[in-house]
Amino acid sequence: MTAPPATARRQGGFTLIELIVVLAIIAAVSAIAYTYLTPLAARVQMAYERDDLERQLLALPQRVRLGGHGGILTEHSGDNLPAGTPIPVEGAAKTGSPLEDWQVLRLELPAGWRLQMPAPIFYHFSGACEGGHVAFVHPPEALRYVLNAPLCRPIRNDRAPSG
Repeated sequence: MTAPPATARRQGGFTLIELIVVLAIIAAVSAIAYTYLTPLAARVQMAYERDDLERQLLALPQRVRLGGHGGILTEHSGDNLPAGTPIPVEGAAKTGSPLEDWQVLRLELPAGWRLQMPAPIFYHFSGACEGGHVAFVHPPEALRYVLNAPLCRPIRNDRAPSG
């Protein structure tokens, strides 16, 4: 009996070298994709948080109207304080009744964000507001908005507020 030729002995399949080369290619492509997808995920998260902050600002007049009392937006509006915690507010409303029941309006800020304002913004029980500037800061990003009276729709303004 003679031995079969060497090519006939080999059965279907891949050699170890072929598998290692394929795994190395997959690892290289994954490393390249990871470097591009990581910043993309951060940008998507930032866009989602920005949209949520804008939505909360846009909903403030409606919240005040439904609550039936005036509200004040301050730098402490985003602090994680229990409901009913008194917060000192500097300034007074320009218009409206002195009998208006002013309450601090709360915002739910995403982790790492801070609220900055040069002066408190007063929302009257009718939903009208007196306008002002608001900045949401998450270093290195700063989202600045102008709230023009009486509707106070947030308008993006990347310049620092004057005064």
